[in-house]
Amino acid sequence: MPTAADAAARSLRAIPVANAAEAFVEMLVHNDVEYLFINSGTDTFPVQEAIARMMEQERPTPKLILCIDEVTAMFAAQGYFQVTGRPQVVLVHVDAGTAQIGGAYHDVQRDRSGVIVCAGRAPITIGGVRPGSKDMVIHWGQEQLDQHGIVRTFVKWDYELRTVDSLNWVVQKAFQVASSEPAGPVYLTLPRELLMTEMDELQLPPAARHAKPVAPAPDPDAVATLAQWLVEAERPLIIAGTPGRHPEAVATLTELAETLGAPVAGAVHTRLNLPTRHFLNAINCGAPSVSEADVILVLDHDVPWVPDEETLEPGARVGWIDIDPSKDTIPLWTFPADLLIHAASRKALPALLDAVRERLTPAARERAAARNERYRANTERRRAEIAERVEALADKRPIDPLYVAACLEQVLDEETIVVNEGMSGGGPFNVYTDRRVPGSVFGSGGSSLGYGLGASIGVKLAAPDKTVVCLEGDGAFIFARPTSAFWAAEKYNLPFLTVIYNNASHNATRNSWNKWYPDGAGPRNDNYVAVDIDPSPDYDVLVQACRGYGERVDDSAQVLPALRRALSRVKQGQAAVLDVRIR
Repeated sequence: MPTAADAAARSLRAIPVANAAEAFVEMLVHNDVEYLFINSGTDTFPVQEAIARMMEQERPTPKLILCIDEVTAMFAAQGYFQVTGRPQVVLVHVDAGTAQIGGAYHDVQRDRSGVIVCAGRAPITIGGVRPGSKDMVIHWGQEQLDQHGIVRTFVKWDYELRTVDSLNWVVQKAFQVASSEPAGPVYLTLPRELLMTEMDELQLPPAARHAKPVAPAPDPDAVATLAQWLVEAERPLIIAGTPGRHPEAVATLTELAETLGAPVAGAVHTRLNLPTRHFLNAINCGAPSVSEADVILVLDHDVPWVPDEETLEPGARVGWIDIDPSKDTIPLWTFPADLLIHAASRKALPALLDAVRERLTPAARERAAARNERYRANTERRRAEIAERVEALADKRPIDPLYVAACLEQVLDEETIVVNEGMSGGGPFNVYTDRRVPGSVFGSGGSSLGYGLGASIGVKLAAPDKTVVCLEGDGAFIFARPTSAFWAAEKYNLPFLTVIYNNASHNATRNSWNKWYPDGAGPRNDNYVAVDIDPSPDYDVLVQACRGYGERVDDSAQVLPALRRALSRVKQGQAAVLDVRIR
């Protein structure tokens, strides 16, 4: 029989509140929000006053993290979610703050990170008819025909609070949608007249009855079919996107790959999916290409290969496991799948591993063992070649990103969390370094630059005892609002190390230019107009303006000593930047 405690947990619970702003804050507490990332304005002060009053009364509230640029706030919330899986809240100012978040919406959407974005709304009444009515010139200009239209293409759900009577249900819905797989951002606007409306009590919805849905498990028949394909394969290939967003999936994927003798492409994508030095890491083991594989298993991936570069063999079979199988938010998405399984990879992988083991014949075991032996030998040979190359780079100038990775490998412990937006240097880091702890590498998930610094703030909040290292390209570093990020790092005691791979260029543009116009005027005359960031700013000086530690590194021989000096400063509580010149 249900107990009295069970009944209470399933019922509405009334608590006293002074007004709707206080009720809003109580709903954040009710949903275990630890941090409110805020960039305030003339519409957010009711929430700030409610928090100040609740603090005065020694009532629990989320901790306010002031972000002096909205991009920092959004990426910090993303970084926190990446580590914990718990949505946090961003609070910004009307249409302007909503728009200022910019490309960060894209990255959070494509990373499937649960973030609650709340914004004020220009007052909806005139003439002092209600507290909070329009009382400033800007209140007319700030009202847009469709403020939500700024973000609607990026969010899972959006809503404007229309009455205080539904505030509890609206906020609870926001958390439910944001955290439901596939997770993602939601958007809620809060008119300030409603926030200032007096209330006597808030009815707290029972969390047990309004939680996120249980993620789907795989269909057993589909798993059995996929397992049979993999066991029979001669050249199996696994392409991993983000199964490592659930740390427990990493060990299972590793075991599955070893059981099948199947290389894993995407050992690191935006998460660590397979230990980087594992002998089945496709980067080093001589794995079959997409056009060579006879069975391909795709896991939680949006773009497992580029059709223009690799063509799937007509006879090859593709099995696909994905929490977001049809990619409804990507308008033109047409990748082939002979078997498309809608399931959470953390549930599907153990089931698939069991099904594979049940079907392994002695002959299949021998084939898998032979592949493992071959891939292990290839990996050892490849790593020896990389080691020789690194040794030859010790005196090279400009500094090679691979040499930076080799130096990082010497100073980072296995528990260090790396936020990788390194662009030219991010790939070599994943190739060379030994990353094996699940949840120790994160990437943005999207293509809008600027993720790294704000995400490092969120990661450090979520894992305060871990060393956090951010890898940035120089263009990405500027997009990441360094002044805002390093101000927050000092203000809230969140030190981290940033390594900038500075090639003084928008290199992605240069690479595309060279590919499509190899004989064009730009490549022919080495005249890549509007590409070079020359002269390069002194990024090491920029961080010093926020009382951080900065150092420019021009010589390979100084990379390792500089890393040690910078990490020493981080351990002492100071943010640090190394401006490493790779061009």
